[in-house]
Amino acid sequence: MSAINTTQDMPGEFKSTDPTYQRRVRAWSFYDWADHAYITVLSTTFFPPYFIAIAAPAFLVASQTGTNPNAIARDNASNVFAFAVSLALFLAALLAPVLGTLADLTGRRKRFLLIATAFGGVISSFMFTLSTGTWIAGLLMFIVTQIALNIALGLNSSLLPHVAHPQDMNRVSSLGYAMGYIGGGLLLLLNTILYLFAGKLGLDSATAVRIAFLTTGIWWIVFMIPVALLVPEPPATPLVNGTGSPIRDTLIRLRHTFRDIQHYRELFKMLIAFWLYSEGIGAIILLSTAYGAALGLDTSALIGALLMTQFVAFPYALVYGRISNQSNGSRSAYVAMLLWTAVTLPVIGLFVNLSGGIGLPLTFGLIALNQVLGIVFAHFVGSKILADFTARLDTKRAVLLGLAIYIIVPIWGFFIKSSAEFFMIGYLVGTVQGGTQALSRAIYTRLCPPAKSGEFFGLYGLSEKFAGILGPLLYGIVGTLTHSPQASILSICVFFLVGMFALRRVNETVGAKIAQEEELAIETRHAAE
Repeated sequence: MSAINTTQDMPGEFKSTDPTYQRRVRAWSFYDWADHAYITVLSTTFFPPYFIAIAAPAFLVASQTGTNPNAIARDNASNVFAFAVSLALFLAALLAPVLGTLADLTGRRKRFLLIATAFGGVISSFMFTLSTGTWIAGLLMFIVTQIALNIALGLNSSLLPHVAHPQDMNRVSSLGYAMGYIGGGLLLLLNTILYLFAGKLGLDSATAVRIAFLTTGIWWIVFMIPVALLVPEPPATPLVNGTGSPIRDTLIRLRHTFRDIQHYRELFKMLIAFWLYSEGIGAIILLSTAYGAALGLDTSALIGALLMTQFVAFPYALVYGRISNQSNGSRSAYVAMLLWTAVTLPVIGLFVNLSGGIGLPLTFGLIALNQVLGIVFAHFVGSKILADFTARLDTKRAVLLGLAIYIIVPIWGFFIKSSAEFFMIGYLVGTVQGGTQALSRAIYTRLCPPAKSGEFFGLYGLSEKFAGILGPLLYGIVGTLTHSPQASILSICVFFLVGMFALRRVNETVGAKIAQEEELAIETRHAAE
C-alpha cells in the first residue's frame, strides 16, 4: 500500500489527506452496500414470508383438529425455516476459518471474496424460479446463498486492517455498516414499491417477490466491482518452514492457533462474547419477518417496517462510530438521543398496545414527534446530564450500551399485537443494530495481527455463524414445544445478558498489545528468510 499522509488534530481523531486512502476506504465500504442487499431484501424481508407461503400447504394436515389449522401450518413452516438457517450457518462456520487461513497463506483474500460473491449472486438470482411446491429447492438454494454470504462477510472484514489506519478503525467499520444500510435499504425500497404496486403493473405479488430475488443477485455482483478494482490484495503470509501444500499448511496453522489459544486469550474471550450476544442479534435480524408472519401481521407492514429500519440504521451507525471518540464534542448528545429513544418508544408502544392499535400515518407521526423531541432533549438537557456517563464510554462500553438497549426488543416483541408496534420495534432496532456490530468488528480488528487477518476473521466468522445457529435453533425448539411465537422471541433475551457478561471480561488493551507483538514477530521471521 502507498504511504498515507495523516495529521492528528487532537487525541483520538484521525484525518487523512491521501486521496488513495480515501478511495480504498470507500471502495471497501461499498462491499457492505453490495452484500446488505442480500441480507435486507432476500434473507430478512422477502424470502421468509414467501417461503412460509409456498411451504405452508405442505404442512397443512386435513385432519387437523385445531381451531386454526392454517396458523399451525404457518407456524410449522416458520420453525422449518429457522432450522434451515441454523444448518446453513453451521456449514459456513466450518468452512470460514479454513478458507480464511488458506487466503492468508496464499494471498487470495480478495480473490476468494469475489468468487464467493459471484457464486452467491448467481444462485440468489436463480431463486426467481421458486413457486408453490418447490419449497425444498428453495430451502436448498437459501442454504447455499447463506453459506456464500457468510464466507464473503468474513473475507471482506479480513481486509479491514489492511485498508483502514488503526486510529480510523471505528469510523471505517461504522461507515461500512452505514453504507450497507443505505445500499440494502435502497434496493429494498425499489422492490417494496414494485411489490405494493404489482397489481397496477400487471404482476401478481408472488412475481414481484421473485423479481426481488433476481435483482438481489445482480446488485450483489455489480457492487462488488469497486472492491475488485480499488482494494489491493494483501500480501501472502506463508507458513514459515511450510510443507509446500497450501491445504496442509492451512490445517497446521489452524492447529497452532488453537494450540496457542492461551497466547490469544483476550481475542478468544472476545470471540466467545461476540458469539453469545450475536446469537440474539442474528436471531432478530433473520427471524423478524418470520415472527411477524407467524403472528399473522400483514406482509406489507413487515416489509415497510424493515425498510424503515434500514434508513434509521444509517445515521445511527455513523453516530455509533463516534461515541467512543473522546475528542468528539457531540458524543454526549448522541448518547442522550439513544437513551431517549430506548425509553420513550416502548412507552408509546404500551399506549398503542392498550388502545388496540393505531393506523400507520399516526404511527409515523408519533415516531417523528418522538425523535424531534429527542433531538431537543439531547441538545439542551441530555448532553449535560449525561456528560460524565459519556466520558466513561470507550468502544467496549459503547457496545455494552447497545446490547442493553437490544434487550428491550424481544421483551417488547412478546407483547406485540399490531403492525404499529412492529414499526416502533423496527425503529428501535435501527438505532443499535449497525453500531453494535461495527464497533464489535473494530474491537476484534485491534486484537488481530493483520498478517493473520484472514485466519482470525475466519474464526470471527465461525463465531458469527455459530451465533446464527443457537438463536434460530432455540427459537425453533421453543416454538415447537409451546406453539407460541411469543415464547420463542422472548427466549432470545438470554443471549444478550450472557454476552454482556462475557464482553465485560475482555481486556482490549492487553489484547491489542499481543496482536502488535505477534505482527512484529511475523514480519521479523519473514525478513530473516
